[in-house]
Amino acid sequence: MPLGPSTAVSGPVVSLTHSRRKNAPLKIGYVPMTDCAPLVVAKEKGYFEHHGLRVELSREPGWATIREKIYHGELDAAQAPASMVMELSFGYTGMVSRCLTAFVTAHNGNAITLSNDLWNMGVRDGHSLTRVIKENPARRFTFAGVLKYSSQNYLIRHWLLSHGIVPERDVNIIMIPPPQVHDCLKHGYIDGYCVAEPWSSLGLLDNIGWCTTLSSDFSPMHPEKVFMVTEAFHEEDPERHLALLRALWDAAAFCDAPENRPELSRLLSRSHYVDVPIRALDNALVGPFQMGMKQHVPADEAIVFHRHDANRPTLQKAAWVMDEIALHKIQIDQPKPSRAEILSCFREDIFNDLIASISKN
Repeated sequence: MPLGPSTAVSGPVVSLTHSRRKNAPLKIGYVPMTDCAPLVVAKEKGYFEHHGLRVELSREPGWATIREKIYHGELDAAQAPASMVMELSFGYTGMVSRCLTAFVTAHNGNAITLSNDLWNMGVRDGHSLTRVIKENPARRFTFAGVLKYSSQNYLIRHWLLSHGIVPERDVNIIMIPPPQVHDCLKHGYIDGYCVAEPWSSLGLLDNIGWCTTLSSDFSPMHPEKVFMVTEAFHEEDPERHLALLRALWDAAAFCDAPENRPELSRLLSRSHYVDVPIRALDNALVGPFQMGMKQHVPADEAIVFHRHDANRPTLQKAAWVMDEIALHKIQIDQPKPSRAEILSCFREDIFNDLIASISKN
């Protein structure tokens, strides 16, 4: 990856101490998605407690709330999109708080869904979509992601580009919150979207659109979610951070065991977690993955929590995020971060400390 000059950031850099909560349970935020599973399992299966931690999980309405609560010190840690570590550390949205991840909690987990109208027009894949767009110059097709700095935005753009469809020039790209994408597709406001589980499956199982591809097929093992803390949190008590990572390591291993997936769906379906029907969670966690239009594919790689060295926060995974931001010109006000700056966000050295601590026990 070509690396540019050091990144300048604007605004105050926040380095909040968490000592005021020293004796209180750690407060960890998540958004109700299938890939919050490691946090839910660590709580429900007692892994946090086993590693000497008192943890309160805080269900949040969306990623903007996660970002703001980390910035203001209202959360000690959070499950977050992989891009959010850079977004906060480099001040892409005006808020600057040095953050890091030492643990990738999920890979893959997204799908691209197109409208039934496009199916009726003869679309079956990206190539036929390109043809239909060219054959209908008077119609402006619209596709959606869920957040500017999210894999869903990068993936829908990348998939379109791979078929010669240039976002903004040939089609519109808009951002819609995950719970609203189905209604927008159903009522014809959009022609397709990329969204994470279980929101893809909810629409597909209700016959609102059909899936043209899983992200595990066209961008295998892309980093999806990470466990994010501030630098201040880590520096205040590195051993506490390592204890959290040990609990997540155990939980991620549980989540990836095929025999545990049905139980995982039941846990996540509870009203205080993801609160969706078990069948919607089973679609990606258990499989086979129902694509719509009476088609299905194996779900073995639909979401990966632990295998394939998934939890390691490598430079390559960080580079995937930064390259996607650069490719789609999502952040053009600042130069690309240097290698050192990227490594300060994705901390493989802390992950290595985790592995060493596990080996001792």
